Amino acid sequence: MEIGILVMENSQTKKLMKPERLFLIVALVAGLIFIIAQPLFVEPDASYHFDKSSYLSNTVVDRAQIGFPAEDYQSAPLPFATVTMKMKDGTYFKDFFETKLPLVSKSKVTDKRALGINWYQDIMHLIPALGVKVGYMIYPSVGSMVLVARLFSLIFFVLTMYFIIKKIKAYQMIFTILSVTPVVIQFAASLSYDAYNYIAFAWLSATLINLAVDLQEKKVIQIKDFFLRLILPSVALLFSKTNSRLLYLIVLAFFIVIVAQKLKISLTKVQALIGSGGLIALGALLYLFRYQDQLRLLVSKFLYTFMEPYYSVLTTQVISGTSTVAIPAWFYPIQYGALILLFLSYTKEQVPRWFAWLGLLINLMNLFGVLFKYAIDPSFAEHVITGPQGRYFTVFLLLLAPILTLVAQKISVKSSGTWLRRIVLFVSVMALALNLGVTTLRSYYLHLPMDEYRSGIEHYIFK
Repeated sequence: MEIGILVMENSQTKKLMKPERLFLIVALVAGLIFIIAQPLFVEPDASYHFDKSSYLSNTVVDRAQIGFPAEDYQSAPLPFATVTMKMKDGTYFKDFFETKLPLVSKSKVTDKRALGINWYQDIMHLIPALGVKVGYMIYPSVGSMVLVARLFSLIFFVLTMYFIIKKIKAYQMIFTILSVTPVVIQFAASLSYDAYNYIAFAWLSATLINLAVDLQEKKVIQIKDFFLRLILPSVALLFSKTNSRLLYLIVLAFFIVIVAQKLKISLTKVQALIGSGGLIALGALLYLFRYQDQLRLLVSKFLYTFMEPYYSVLTTQVISGTSTVAIPAWFYPIQYGALILLFLSYTKEQVPRWFAWLGLLINLMNLFGVLFKYAIDPSFAEHVITGPQGRYFTVFLLLLAPILTLVAQKISVKSSGTWLRRIVLFVSVMALALNLGVTTLRSYYLHLPMDEYRSGIEHYIFK
């Protein structure tokens, strides 16, 4: 099932569209619509990303002139309400797109987080920073700067992911469908560093999968070739988000396997399980020892969090909805169902089993690690764990295909033809349309505030 998706069929001929071309079309069209249709500063931390990009490009503008000072979490309220009010009173286009703003000193940047601490953390914002600069040169307004920066980010994302999907030797359709979900398209068409993080993670994941395919096919992998293939994507991931660096565990595992093969050391399943289990247990004990005073509170928070209704953060924001817009509640099981069926359609083991189990382990480590981080944060005092957003988990789903292949073998999942991919594609496009529809409805018609913590109104409008 790895050759493509059916786009035209008759009695004489069948034409197949390759996954990378399918991705290119869907991502580019959807991304361009999102760029134009989504209100400014609707994305999570949008004003911070604008400040950061403006600071890096030395294009800081005086936003106070349009009554939009900034998004400084330490001293000012979130700006989404400001955007909504501008739409409601009819000043949105005038202030954001028509009003020319003068440049001010970089020291005037409002959100002090934009100043940064380490230079390498700025790499993720270089593309939107260039877009902000070019946008200001075209027309010195906030709207021009944001739209051009969105366009630059989208082009960067689409082109890089196109070649990643094209070069990967397995799970092409998984990479394609996950990369056109509303969550991914939203940050791809924004100034967020999540676009860079997704690309870096996907690049290294694809490289590791290709190495794993070679290993499964009994091809000899030289240590020199191993390092040459991994050095660039590994360096790229180094500049991404901290939790994404969990992927280095698979890099380390690969190195151990290759060295063991060279030295003709045979590692049994029992030895591998004992070794990995021991490391995980040691890490867990260290955390428990450090936070033993909070252990009871942590356990209760985790229990309450996983007992939430199905449209919690862990379900609604990972692929279909975003942290600012939830799509109709009835659609979540549809999209997750289609995605699971796609995962289960891969029944051939294309990578070693240890790779599959490591992919699952990394997903679990990221899930519980992110939840743990917010559970111990005194700023979030609720009984459930609040703060995490679905986008923190989305890219890790790329690593679940191998383990679900093993599951598919156990339950004897079989699929033939292209009907499944056609259904998954239709559901994916429908998800994009619903997300955009809800965004348009609440922004341009209902004028509802775009706050980071959804009111859930979308569930009840369309439920």
